[in-house]
Amino acid sequence: MIDFVKIRYKNPDIQTIRGNLRLDWEQLIKERTGEVKEYRAIYNGLTFEIVNNQYLNISGSLHKFWNSSQGGGEHNYNDFTFSDLTGVIFELCRSFDLLPENCLLENLEFGVNISPHLPVKEILRSAINHKGKPFTQEYLKNKYFRECERQRYIIKIYDKGLQYNRPENILRFENKIIKMAHIQETGVQSLADLLNPAKLKRLGVILGSNLNDILFYDYTIPKDRERPLMTQGQTPAFWLNLLETNPNNYYKKRIRFKELVKRNGTQDFTEIVGNLVTQKWNELLTSTPKTLQELTGVVNNDITEINHSDKGLKPVILEPPLNPQGGEAEASDKEPARRYCLTCGRDITHQRPNSKFCGAKYVGYSHAHRCRNNDSNPRNRVKYLIEQERKSLTLFDPVPFIKLKVKKLNVDFCQ
Repeated sequence: MIDFVKIRYKNPDIQTIRGNLRLDWEQLIKERTGEVKEYRAIYNGLTFEIVNNQYLNISGSLHKFWNSSQGGGEHNYNDFTFSDLTGVIFELCRSFDLLPENCLLENLEFGVNISPHLPVKEILRSAINHKGKPFTQEYLKNKYFRECERQRYIIKIYDKGLQYNRPENILRFENKIIKMAHIQETGVQSLADLLNPAKLKRLGVILGSNLNDILFYDYTIPKDRERPLMTQGQTPAFWLNLLETNPNNYYKKRIRFKELVKRNGTQDFTEIVGNLVTQKWNELLTSTPKTLQELTGVVNNDITEINHSDKGLKPVILEPPLNPQGGEAEASDKEPARRYCLTCGRDITHQRPNSKFCGAKYVGYSHAHRCRNNDSNPRNRVKYLIEQERKSLTLFDPVPFIKLKVKKLNVDFCQ
């Protein structure tokens, strides 16, 4: 689900973090002046950096941090559920006196591991491009990696089983957000937002949408059935040139190419991989709703399933196509940008431009109040629990007993 993060901590207490006994700091010193420029420490795969004695940055894989803290080593080839994610965020914040809403995300990587019935190598070989832009390829003894870098994010699809020398057939598909503006409509800005399943649901929609935008070819198609378009379409350069010189014809031929491949082939990779990605995201997000309620205080949150084809779903934020100059268009000329409530997904385009949730004027006070509470309660709950642990003195790790503490509070925020 959520993997790599790069965090810039807001208003850090440098002395407190420097004094944390879990961190063994290394110093980066200027040779000429002897001034300490940077402190760096690594804990369970996460890198902590203090720059100029005033900035705190944290980076690394939350998935690997979780496995490492559980004694399983630093890897991310297994499943990482939403309940695991909430546990990681709580453990990280409790261990280092951090507040989740102050952990501002500068980069974010999210994706899933799936086990298709077809060999992963065959699927990777068949990926031609993403929205007209070719994939790069890295094929080594323990690495088969395809990547497509956009202006605001990177699409990655690779053989996870080969990477970790596992016997299982594991395909990893993920998005790495390098400019958080790309997912601003999801409302994900900090670790606190990753405690909200409604926002994670929107990340899942983006993941499925980007999978749909990959153009695949089926190499099981007999040579005698190939037509000129199918022959040309196997070459990434053909699509890149067509997109730059004749965008309208590019989209028509892309649709026609997909129809021909589906009609003449035996393996629809978009459908096969897309369904598995969707199913896995839903499974990870909704695996343990009881644990979710106990950890975050969210009750009866609307965690509906995502659909990789986007049918029946509100669009979140989609990457516009490349323009003829090679840049990316600011908005689609076919459909105006729409805005949706960050909690329930209702269309709020008609409300004020800065609205993020349903307005009482349109849906009633009760519904509007519930939308805002469902967004703020998870991070407020974690903040409250962390503050409680800071004030208490215990001889044991209180994390395993956190469920009991939440139950004793007996507060239903969503009613």
